[in-house]
Amino acid sequence: MGFFSAAFVAVVGGAAIAVGGGPIVVGLLGISETGVVAGGLAAGAQAYVGNVAAGSILAKLTSIAMLSPTP
Repeated sequence: MGFFSAAFVAVVGGAAIAVGGGPIVVGLLGISETGVVAGGLAAGAQAYVGNVAAGSILAKLTSIAMLSPTP
């Protein structure tokens, strides 16, 4: 599950960042104002990736979630 979660988050998250839909998508991927939500897709991606590199798609999505209110 980790690989597919990481791939899904990278593709969908990258597309959302590219078109400006990051604040909408972060909640759907399982990222809130406090960080990655346990059991969400982003949690599976983070577990697979390990240490999240600065500037990566997962780091950018987490930053977007922390800076904007998510549903």
